[in-house]
Amino acid sequence: MVMGMELGIGCILELSAGGCFVELHLTGCGITVPNSKSTIVVLLPSFIVDSDSLYCIVYRTPTSFATPSLTAHYQLLLGNRDNMNTAYELHAMLLEAVKKCSERGLVNGAKWAAEALNGMESLELAHAQFASTPQKGMDFDISAEPPSTPGRNSDAAYEAQEVDKYLLAKAYFDCREYLRAAHYLKGCKSYKSIFLRLYATYLAGEKQKDEDAETIMGPADNGLIANKQITAITTELEDLILGKERNDAFLLYLYGVVLGRQKKEQDAVQALIKAVETYPYHWGAWQELASNISGADMLSAVLPTLPDHIMTKFFMMHVSAELLQHGEALQAHLPELQSMFPRGHFLQVQRALLVYNAREYDEAAGIFEVIMTEDPYRLDQADVYSNILYVMENRAKLAHLAQAATNTDQFRPETCCIIGNYYSLRNEHEKAVTYFRRALKLNRNYLSAWTLMGHEFVEMKNTHAAIEAYRRAVDVNRKDYRAWYGLGQTYEMLEMHYYALYYFQRATSLRPYDQRMWQALAECYEQLQRPAEAIKAYKRALGGNALAPTMLYKLGNLYERLGNVKATAAYFVELVTVERREGMEADEATAESGRARIWLARHEMSRGNLRQAEAYVADAITLNVPEIEDARALQRELRSRRENHYSTEIFASIFHRL
Repeated sequence: MVMGMELGIGCILELSAGGCFVELHLTGCGITVPNSKSTIVVLLPSFIVDSDSLYCIVYRTPTSFATPSLTAHYQLLLGNRDNMNTAYELHAMLLEAVKKCSERGLVNGAKWAAEALNGMESLELAHAQFASTPQKGMDFDISAEPPSTPGRNSDAAYEAQEVDKYLLAKAYFDCREYLRAAHYLKGCKSYKSIFLRLYATYLAGEKQKDEDAETIMGPADNGLIANKQITAITTELEDLILGKERNDAFLLYLYGVVLGRQKKEQDAVQALIKAVETYPYHWGAWQELASNISGADMLSAVLPTLPDHIMTKFFMMHVSAELLQHGEALQAHLPELQSMFPRGHFLQVQRALLVYNAREYDEAAGIFEVIMTEDPYRLDQADVYSNILYVMENRAKLAHLAQAATNTDQFRPETCCIIGNYYSLRNEHEKAVTYFRRALKLNRNYLSAWTLMGHEFVEMKNTHAAIEAYRRAVDVNRKDYRAWYGLGQTYEMLEMHYYALYYFQRATSLRPYDQRMWQALAECYEQLQRPAEAIKAYKRALGGNALAPTMLYKLGNLYERLGNVKATAAYFVELVTVERREGMEADEATAESGRARIWLARHEMSRGNLRQAEAYVADAITLNVPEIEDARALQRELRSRRENHYSTEIFASIFHRL
């Protein structure tokens, strides 16, 4: 090798340095080897390989739009430092993802990758730790794209030719002049320019759709207005993609988006799987894939087709949270990912969502407090934090969060949702609805606002508006069990039990381990005079947890209606046992508590167990149950029977002696 020489596109550089072997595969990059004995510098992005310490450092060097492409693929083999290599390569790949997403106007994908970068351990600290104690278990792939191909090189040449038009169009795009940006990219042939043109056209259609839409929940607002650009975009993407052996990951992503908007979920999933296989580091593609997965069965079918990649683990965390089944995913992947991203807020949020869905609100609130302390101007998932504070009825912290969100950005949907929760907690439901409407005006697909607005309409006894809000929430995301459950409750209020039954069944299918869903379904079966189905639902609601006296009473009562006295007695005895074990006080006694004890007293009296019957009655009187007069009357009857029984025994004894 000649020091200081310029190496061209698609080269392979090999160097033996201090006993280590370095191999770099690069595409579309100029590589400069400076006049140095111990270092190699590769620009865009650059590595320094130090032959003494045998590790590499990734530098964030300024990039030039004139460069056709950044590093497409590289592999670094450095002695036995496999885990060290993983950290540096992952850092470089995420850097590249930030740039690629930013170039295409995919701001959320760029933000996620940048946050992941900052969530990683310091590279200098990582080197020190790996040098002393190598870690094990990092068995995931982190590569992004295959090596250079002739087609890729020709696309890089197109990018170089179109750079002026691209820069102008990107400037218009950043100014939200989408149609103007698309106009200046007509005729451009590079994948990046084609994507930006089609994506700008799609966003222009979304903007027009929002402008054409009526007032939220207004008389003409039916939610059926469509993006008029989608058909043309779909046709062009099909011509570009279908039948091609190799496709651009971002065009595949956009194809999946437009298919999803047309309710073609299966086709969208297939396109998005190809997108994440081609380029895994675009988080937006993973999010879109998750939004098109309708349930656990579909997820099980999709998982085997996904690449064995670190981003798949992040996806598993995200999609399992959406399906409310992320306990196993969290336990399987969280420790491994936290070792790579110890400061990553994404992983902390996933843990908070897990404990929140398990109804462990104090722990969830504690996690969010730590996140908000480290990132005080964060609004992402702040609405979830406000939901937790609402359930905890912590008005002071919710007011503080609402004020902080307003100071950060009062025109974010999350801010409006937080303020709406605050007013709801104060029972100012009209004001709460006003802020939920504002959130939806900013983003009509904002699921939380539709659902929470439905709750507010229920509180205001406006059942028609509540049903419409819940239905719109279901249209946005059919996996939202809260909207299905809300629809069931609203139809219960209207005594339309068959409608309620359907919606409660949907809620239980989405939330199969939630006691509340099964209890609501069981009560609906009761109203429909279907005791056998109600019994099954109540048993599912108990789920092995006997600490639910109300449901134990209802099960006993249902078995009594079916004539099963033995089962009735068993459930009422269990109810009494639970209440005694919990040390129930007199002021905690319910009507069910009294009725169960009185029924057991009569049952034991019919069997001749007068002492046991008296014990149940005395228990009911001590607890001062609502049926205390019935209990006292039964107590008098038991005393009378016992006295008669005692007199009979004495008479029989005397007669026997005679």
